[in-house]
Amino acid sequence: MPQHPRTLLALVSAAALAAVALTACATPAPAAAPSSAPPAAATPTPTASTPPAAVPAELVVTSSGVELYDSVGALVDSFEWPDETADALAVLELAFGPAPAPTVRIGDSGHYSDVEEYAFAGGFTYFSAINLGKPRAEYFLPSSVQVDTGEQINGVSIRTADGLQVGGTLADVQALAPPRQYDHPLGIAYLVDPEVPSLVFSADEATDMVAAIVDPDGTLMRIIAPYPSQIFF
Repeated sequence: MPQHPRTLLALVSAAALAAVALTACATPAPAAAPSSAPPAAATPTPTASTPPAAVPAELVVTSSGVELYDSVGALVDSFEWPDETADALAVLELAFGPAPAPTVRIGDSGHYSDVEEYAFAGGFTYFSAINLGKPRAEYFLPSSVQVDTGEQINGVSIRTADGLQVGGTLADVQALAPPRQYDHPLGIAYLVDPEVPSLVFSADEATDMVAAIVDPDGTLMRIIAPYPSQIFF
């Protein structure tokens, strides 16, 4: 039997409402999770490089002490005459290697104290006054050095602050116009490199200098420091 148009319209409306209701009740599908990016690679922490140790190349004897330089002329270490023996030996061991066992020279119970003598192989000797009974800085000769070679020791060359080296000539020394000279058992001691130039000719005070010992043949054969500009006894 044919349906009435109003009946058909009602049926269609009911069906549409039912479809809307079903759609509203349905659980929406979850959205796809965004793909996660791979973790960034960790930036390596830079490792601080250790600078290479300075290689001693030149030992310079001055009127006030000893200075040790590397191959590019940078100061490695130094000591002055009143410094403690251990401090001086630390510098010399950087230059020449382990210090030898000392021998003791007994003083004269007057001007000179007892002295420890450290003779490094190759021709360098360090002397340190001991048994002073007063601070080293108050003693007139707390330590000294003697150079008997113009050759390198342990790869280290040795010179004075003025550039003199054992094996040089009298002309090398005289070119510095040394203001003082004294007789020495080995020849003549020409004094150079004064610590206080104004005291070189003082009649009342002395200043430390470096002695270049030149033998009768005109060869610089020994360097001694310190050496007083005036000898009062």
